[in-house]
Amino acid sequence: MVLMLDESGRQETLSFLEKKSNAGVWSLDFATGQMAWSDGFYDLLGVAPGSIEPSYEAIVRLMHPDDRRPAGEFDRIVGEGLPLDRELRIIQPNGKLRWLSSRTEVRLDKTGKPTRAFGVVLDVTTQREMALAREAAESRFRALVIATNAFVWTADADGKILDVRNWRELRGENPADLLGSRWIDLVHPDDREATVQAWAAALASKRDYQTEHRIRQPDGNYRWMMSRAAPIMLETGAIREWVGLSSDIHDLKVWPAASGADHAVLTGAQLRAGRGVLNWSVRELAIAAAVSSSTIRRLEEKDGPPPGREESLGPLQAALEAGGVEFLFPPSGKPGVRPR
Repeated sequence: MVLMLDESGRQETLSFLEKKSNAGVWSLDFATGQMAWSDGFYDLLGVAPGSIEPSYEAIVRLMHPDDRRPAGEFDRIVGEGLPLDRELRIIQPNGKLRWLSSRTEVRLDKTGKPTRAFGVVLDVTTQREMALAREAAESRFRALVIATNAFVWTADADGKILDVRNWRELRGENPADLLGSRWIDLVHPDDREATVQAWAAALASKRDYQTEHRIRQPDGNYRWMMSRAAPIMLETGAIREWVGLSSDIHDLKVWPAASGADHAVLTGAQLRAGRGVLNWSVRELAIAAAVSSSTIRRLEEKDGPPPGREESLGPLQAALEAGGVEFLFPPSGKPGVRPR
């Protein structure tokens, strides 16, 4: 059965399709140079139907400057009957920017000369904005990977490694050698069983993964790394993939923790960080150490140690250590803090 429509029916059908598809159509008579626009096409341009005379020049006036073709380019394309398929940006009179995708067909006469062109234009703004957002997110992710100076990796739902960022940059080695389950060969033999068990437990429970292990370096030595990962879930509750981070913690592991009896001087930055680890306020630390809040604030004003002898540092350090904090004083570099 063939659907037969009169002129009114065809117009209603076209209007319905344009509204539901956020689309518009146009035509061009090559002999006269006259264009015709549908109501949907006017809507895409952001102007009232019939308010302006349809022409390519009228479209150009609303087109983003970076998307305008060189002078005479449109006439050449039309004259040669070339496709007019393209994407372009329109700045509507109200200031809104819309991405439009135009698909065309050119009709030729028996001699091969173009006679008419027909085009359908779709508003693809949402798709373009999503693509741009993905590109921006990827750029931010790449910047974050570089800034962390760590290895960022992804694994499939079964735990097989798919990709490792920064591996080539930091180690000069091909990350393909780690894919699948081959990464386990780099883990110190004494740490492999615990690593595999922690990873298997995370996969089974669909919960975050964290472990510390020694990883073989290009020179054959081992350094301590902390590897963490979190699952990316689908709406069904299944795991889509894992995203992980492996960072070097070797210096923190080999530095001795400083106790209250050590001669190293606690810094203001360590006090702030220690409170942060325990999520303590200044008042909570003051109560735990029997030290005034004003003294703590004064000591935390500077990142380094106080200029003179400070009797209150001992009770402050002891209180934070009792709460579960370790203070680290490396032979070189900045003092550190870590949970006990």
